[in-house]
Amino acid sequence: MEKADRYLTPEQLKTVLREHTGYVCRRTSPNHDDLYPNNEFTLRGEFCGLPLDIVFAVEDDHVTVITQMSQHSDSLRGQFYEYVGDTAEDAVEHARS
Repeated sequence: MEKADRYLTPEQLKTVLREHTGYVCRRTSPNHDDLYPNNEFTLRGEFCGLPLDIVFAVEDDHVTVITQMSQHSDSLRGQFYEYVGDTAEDAVEHARS
């Protein structure tokens, strides 16, 4: 409970995933195909005044939030991350293609 103000409420998460933009990527490994799930993404940005990484999975008929955390890595760019877009909708389109 003491750390609850560091994270978004379920309603805030829904709003962020539907309406906000950030940096959306997924983990990859250039030397190991299928090492990471193709439907799991990270949305990085500042939401409701909090700098957060929101990890979510795109399922057949819905999006599931796996976790939200303070931004602890310096970058989500580079050879181990594939840029997908700026919104959760971009991730949905990427997962379905």
